[in-house]
Amino acid sequence: MTQQEVPDDSGATTSGVEATPKSALAGIDLKVTPNELKQPGVQKLLIDRLYKAETELESMKKFREKYHDTREQLIAAESAQKRYSSLDSMQSSLLGVGCLVLGFLPYAWEHWAEFILIAIAGFSLLGACLLSKRSNK
Repeated sequence: MTQQEVPDDSGATTSGVEATPKSALAGIDLKVTPNELKQPGVQKLLIDRLYKAETELESMKKFREKYHDTREQLIAAESAQKRYSSLDSMQSSLLGVGCLVLGFLPYAWEHWAEFILIAIAGFSLLGACLLSKRSNK
């Protein structure tokens, strides 16, 4: 059994004929002689194709400019995202250290000087973290 005889899932078999090209003139020899170039129909056809190519080139130039503008915006956004993520990790570390410092308060209960120092340090770290997060938004 050959490739053509094997049906696919839809039940259709391949015909072996290749798909038709998109251009209607794809199978025609497009070489133009000097005598043919003198004819107005050929000149109009070439001018039309030149106009289409120039129009497509202009639209591609617009896409290139839009691409570069969008790329610049993406680079700026990625830079801002890195800044925010590093700032967020720093704020989270600050919050953790502040909570850790406040966790030592029960151990320093009997020593008032250490208790006050630990309380001030812990609440300062927590306050700085919260102010930083609030101003970051």
